[in-house]
Amino acid sequence: MTRSSDVERVLADAAPALLGYFLRRVEPAEDAADLMNETLAAAWKASRRMPADAEAARMWCFGVARNVLRNHERGHRRRDALADRLHVALAVAEVPAFSGEELDLRAAVAALPDGLPELVRLVHWDGFTVAEAAELLGIPASTARSQHARAKSLLRDSLAERSSA
Repeated sequence: MTRSSDVERVLADAAPALLGYFLRRVEPAEDAADLMNETLAAAWKASRRMPADAEAARMWCFGVARNVLRNHERGHRRRDALADRLHVALAVAEVPAFSGEELDLRAAVAALPDGLPELVRLVHWDGFTVAEAAELLGIPASTARSQHARAKSLLRDSLAERSSA
């Protein structure tokens, strides 16, 4: 039997127990499935370190699973801490009051055809150049330039209609 088939057999044999390990430790169950995937991938990548003895190999798989779970828990703690800091920052932040004209402009931008609103927001509200916005959106700069010109024209027409109404 080859080393590859040994690793496959050990992982296949351990998989149900590993899934149970995660299901008993995380919520929701979908997280357990994701962690199981990560564990199998990590175990396969590190399979050269897997012991040859069947029981030692099973224990090794649980060690890999435990490390994956610890990384998952650390990630949750970091996200929770970040969310707490954001809640505090938002609690003291001033919410801008938009004028009627600003609300009209926001509505006109939101009504632009697909892709154009984000390009406009990146350029005019977030301060990026058209080329930088193109890079962020994953489109060629020339496409972004033509789309930006089209968006400005559509906005001019839309805002003129709104002001005459």
